Amino acid sequence: MHPARLAAAALAVLLLSSCSSLPPSFPAPTPPATVSGTAGQPATASAPATQADPSARAVEFAAAGDFGDGESAADVLDAMAGSKPQFGLALGDLSYGSPGKESAWCSFVTDHLGRDIPLQLLSGNHESDGRNGSIDAFAGCLPPRLPGVNGVYGRQWFVDLPQRDPVLRLIMISPGLHFADSGRWDYVPGNEHYDWTAAAIDSARDAAIPWVVVASHLPCHTVGRYECEPGPAVTNLLLDRKVDLVLHGHEHLYQRTHQLALGPGCPSLLPARSAGACISDTDSDFFSGAGTVFATVGTGGRPLRDVNASDSEAPYFAAYSGKNVEPTHGFLKILVTDDSLRAEFIRADGGDFVDSFTLHRP
Repeated sequence: MHPARLAAAALAVLLLSSCSSLPPSFPAPTPPATVSGTAGQPATASAPATQADPSARAVEFAAAGDFGDGESAADVLDAMAGSKPQFGLALGDLSYGSPGKESAWCSFVTDHLGRDIPLQLLSGNHESDGRNGSIDAFAGCLPPRLPGVNGVYGRQWFVDLPQRDPVLRLIMISPGLHFADSGRWDYVPGNEHYDWTAAAIDSARDAAIPWVVVASHLPCHTVGRYECEPGPAVTNLLLDRKVDLVLHGHEHLYQRTHQLALGPGCPSLLPARSAGACISDTDSDFFSGAGTVFATVGTGGRPLRDVNASDSEAPYFAAYSGKNVEPTHGFLKILVTDDSLRAEFIRADGGDFVDSFTLHRP
């Protein structure tokens, strides 16, 4: 059920130095003065307000997307604050408000989450194209506060945690999003975004970092309303590299897959269909290296949407909650140590939906 982890491949693809938005290399993480800017403006990274004991190889964070500024979003942020993670991770679609009101939403976040728990940002489609504010402006009022951020904060970045002797590399990417200043970001073999992602994963393996978690706003496989908007290439890249956990937003529901893996009977994961050969484990107690778990946590506050339990991709999913199935707002709390990655859905309001899963290092 759990084959030995593959030896880490040598880093074969260097970042393209000709693209000014991408870092030219992956140096050992150091506290940065700035992070590569967006729209010509550098985003300054400050020291975190709270930091775990540097001798403790453990990271605990909370993740959700699709917030808004209503009562349910306040409940989710309050519940996050009560769970006392080291930081929160926003999986895109932030305020759903008017352009120019970004700072008001940032104040809403800090009013409920507090100033000691930083909310770190990944763009969704509502702020990438500017219709509900600009990701650059949100990044200005909720800046990077994790030490050692590499890349373009809010769009495409990674960080190793803890900074010294890390157990986790967290990689944030934006496949399928349209940015107002640069158009659609495709992640297909041979282009700079795909190569950046592959290099970020491979260099984490080369550095013997135990766990790799990737987040992107748009999911490919879902029991919600959308199709594979990011395209299948990047999803299959993450499966090929055996990323441990992939986090999404966008769908206003919670959905979590079995552990999925490529292999002789599953050369690629195709949209709008399912294949039993692509499921490597179904018991919610998984082993690192045996495949990838995908979790969509679009339950940050916006009205929930229906789950389609008869969707052609439904056999891939182990748990889900939406408007018609135990409707519950909440977030995923993730604890990463040397030996395990444990995730639990934490309820904030609505129903009584629960889900949890664990990955172990063999």
